[in-house]
Amino acid sequence: VEEGPLADLDLPLLLSQAIDRQALIDALEVPGLLPRATLLEPGLDGLADPVAPQWAAMPMAERRPLLVAAADRLFGEEERPLLRIALPDGPGTELVLNRLAQDWGALGITVERAAAGTPADLELIDAVAPSTSPAWYLRQFRCGESAVCVEEADALLEAARAAPVAAQRAALLGQAALLMDEAQLFLPLAAPIRWSLVSGHVESFAGNRFARHTLTALAEKLNND
Repeated sequence: VEEGPLADLDLPLLLSQAIDRQALIDALEVPGLLPRATLLEPGLDGLADPVAPQWAAMPMAERRPLLVAAADRLFGEEERPLLRIALPDGPGTELVLNRLAQDWGALGITVERAAAGTPADLELIDAVAPSTSPAWYLRQFRCGESAVCVEEADALLEAARAAPVAAQRAALLGQAALLMDEAQLFLPLAAPIRWSLVSGHVESFAGNRFARHTLTALAEKLNND
């Protein structure tokens, strides 16, 4: 980001550290929901599970005073920013907005919902990954594709694409993910939850992590025929 309150690279990291992810999960009351502080999720092809940053293990009661002091150093006598967040409508997103307003408000930062069609500093992304490849996640933040990017990570993605050896490709993707996490191009909130509404009479049901019914293509073909 070249302008606006998030142009200072220290601020996104401060914002991510200030999110009480466990409190958010408790408010959402979704069984099985887990906090996440990395761009990549566990279980992706060819990569070890990502390691959460060290600050994520510090209890929020201990972390918050340090973050308040860091915010004081970052802003000094300057007015604290107003952050506008683009979110879809719904009770869940209202809980997210309220949680962020509380967590970032402790740093003196004001949060409000961006009106539809108006500029926003941040946008809530709630999407199903159509692939188990880590490259899919990382490509969302390529320069030219995203308003936020890291040129060095772009170079690593290109090298990974051309790598002839799977282990080399995985290493390059891991390095790119680390750079993106360090730059806080994405502020993760929680690991995805995948659920299915299935009758108890159905036997041998298997979940689908892509949120796509396995017979969808067949149904489309039958309709076309």
